[in-house]
Amino acid sequence: MKQVFAFVLLVAMFAASVNAQSGIVPKERNGGYARVQSMGGEGGTNPFLVDAFNMTTNPAFAKYYSNFLWGDIGASTAAVNDGDGQFAGFNYSLTNKFTLGAILARNDYKGAGISSVGLTNGFVGILNGIGSTTRNAVNLDNNFQVIGAYALSDATVLGFGVAFASTQNDRTPASGTADKSSATQFGINVGLIQHFSKDNALDLALSFISGSAKNEAATTNKVSGSVIDVSARYFHFLGKGFSFVPTANFQTISGTVDVAGASTDLDSYMSLGVGAGLNYTTGDLFLAGGVSFMTESWTAKATTTTPELTRNHFWFPVWNLGAEFKLTDWMKARLGYKVATNKDKQETAATTTTKNEVVMTAFDRTGVTLGLGFNFGKFSLDATVNDEVLRQGFKNLSTGGVNTFGHISASYAF
Repeated sequence: MKQVFAFVLLVAMFAASVNAQSGIVPKERNGGYARVQSMGGEGGTNPFLVDAFNMTTNPAFAKYYSNFLWGDIGASTAAVNDGDGQFAGFNYSLTNKFTLGAILARNDYKGAGISSVGLTNGFVGILNGIGSTTRNAVNLDNNFQVIGAYALSDATVLGFGVAFASTQNDRTPASGTADKSSATQFGINVGLIQHFSKDNALDLALSFISGSAKNEAATTNKVSGSVIDVSARYFHFLGKGFSFVPTANFQTISGTVDVAGASTDLDSYMSLGVGAGLNYTTGDLFLAGGVSFMTESWTAKATTTTPELTRNHFWFPVWNLGAEFKLTDWMKARLGYKVATNKDKQETAATTTTKNEVVMTAFDRTGVTLGLGFNFGKFSLDATVNDEVLRQGFKNLSTGGVNTFGHISASYAF
């Protein structure tokens, strides 16, 4: 134990002595979901890109986004004042070492991490679908997360986050049995940004979410479970504007359903992914992209009528490619591309002891994404762009019935 402590102390002393100038530190304080999505990160994830949105998974990034107001106006929906995926956040630097902030996210929040209430709202759906549930639970919304970062030195930053949300739907009659339903979710995450030299840095994050949905009446029904997620990225500067970025992620989900005292396990879930990419900067051009593979599996335990059944997705290759080019001092153009190939293997019960297997290839064809970033002093606005705007061309200025442009290609020589 003494040797382990001595090693940790040695690493901390060495880290404190280096000049933290790694490419993991953002050069500009802006960004968010729109920037990530437009740069090959459909779904909020381009694992090779550093952005303000990384705070949602690794709170240590709050150190680099102190005194910062941010959020999503969201995508358009039928209600013009109710964009899909809205959230708001702020960070404030209490000292030069300690940054404290918060995130307030709705249930249509697009990010991962502990601000998302997707796990527990899934449990709410299962609970409300049980025949003996006599009063529906209410989906979680407006999840509040506290986020903070503390710099032990220029080279070592620790982050933490805590989130909590709950709902209730109770009926208590003057006489007789009360009928109460509730949903609760608690999340905690921790993060580390460690610079080993000016050219090498580590981004490490761990999160845990626990959620439950319960109906208490003449009998009690409950659905509960948890998520554990670990992710890591390493940034190694190669020179001439290039940084090598390997990534890894592991996630596991488990849960149970209790109906009137009888307990059944939900399908367990596990995923593992690794990737390798590059960041490249030259003049006004920035590139971030690479290739990954991921395997994810669902397992249903054996019952008296079925054997153990699994479903597996093997994703390879998964391409996330993003480009950002500074057009003027106040505007940037962004281009992304995301595609993936998936082998889906699924088992179904044939008898109580045998099973059928189906294997099929499928594809994620997100394709090209576009975006713009505007900067006016300390204010930034980032947005995705519908590529149909380009096809309409001069039609944007007229009422023509046919798009000006058809198939579009683009290139950049450097």
